[in-house]
Amino acid sequence: MLNKVLLWVILIAPWFTLFLMKKENIKRFMPAAFSASYLMIIYNVVAYNQNHWAINETIIPWLKPLFVSGVFGAFPVIALWVFYFTYGKFWKYITTNIIIDFMFAVFPLHYLFQDVLNIYELVTITPWKRFLLFVSFSLIIYVYYRWQETMFHSKQNEKTLG
Repeated sequence: MLNKVLLWVILIAPWFTLFLMKKENIKRFMPAAFSASYLMIIYNVVAYNQNHWAINETIIPWLKPLFVSGVFGAFPVIALWVFYFTYGKFWKYITTNIIIDFMFAVFPLHYLFQDVLNIYELVTITPWKRFLLFVSFSLIIYVYYRWQETMFHSKQNEKTLG
């Protein structure tokens, strides 16, 4: 029961933190959050099929290949906040992501979810490999968002000039 409550909190609570952010910033960085979520959905499906982990506890059973609480809750909101505080300062962005990815993939959250609460169990991937995957995802998300923002601004400039 505690696990289910925790998973629901991880899914819902992060979204309430967006009340602390200006609407313009949410609009600006939401594409980064959505792309981060999309990338994690793909990773979760591949990881499930590659037997990277076994999910022992889920809140939405028909989405069992996904770690729903993370993919639709904490992960996109954290990505949004990281972009808000670090976008345009690449080294600050990557350092922040390395710290957060370590906390999720290695310690303390991985330890809590696997060893203490038994929410999931890594099977064919190590915490360190997962950490490297998460860091590479953060690089992909940054490059994608940078490209998207460049495209958006160039189209805006064309409209004002044309």
